[in-house]
Amino acid sequence: MAQKASELLEKESSTVLADTGYYNGTEIKNCVDAGMNIFIKKAKANNATKDNEFRKEKFIYNGETDEYTCPAGNRLRFFENTSKNGMKYRKYKCTDCNSCKYKKDCTTSSSGRTIQRWVHEDVLEIVYNETLNNNEVYKQRRCIVEHPFGTIKRSLGYSFFLRCRQENVDAEAASMFIAYNFKRLLSMFSTEELVTKFEKSVM
Repeated sequence: MAQKASELLEKESSTVLADTGYYNGTEIKNCVDAGMNIFIKKAKANNATKDNEFRKEKFIYNGETDEYTCPAGNRLRFFENTSKNGMKYRKYKCTDCNSCKYKKDCTTSSSGRTIQRWVHEDVLEIVYNETLNNNEVYKQRRCIVEHPFGTIKRSLGYSFFLRCRQENVDAEAASMFIAYNFKRLLSMFSTEELVTKFEKSVM
């Protein structure tokens, strides 16, 4: 979507702000490879024990030694390559779990804690840090994007679709947004001003 929008607007470089629900490693990398600046926050995933202190993001990765350090100071070293849904991962395993007093807080596995790292995880880490560094910009996304849906649902009464099949729903959604856009325009300009602007755009 971001690449198509850039092509439509004839932008050589774009800044993309996306909701956490759109977080997808492959899509993020595609945008970065296309020269876009991406601001997106990833969902906080709990580990199997539900202890937030031992989530994956609490483990520190060292690129020079290619290993993770857990919150308790133990190391997780690489032990195998794996793949899932066409994505390649490197898997790291802690060999000190059995002697660690935090094992029950960290993992439910009898063989010890493991962590998967996508082969392009470094791209996601850069995007994550850039998002945190530009948090004020990221906050603007919800101010710009979220309220139109609230207006469409509450004020205009479009709380559900009446049609079936994608092409019909697409047409219905387009009609809703056209109505919303006109409502916004009428709150910003007089009818005479709008007529003048439309006439100029046609000419």
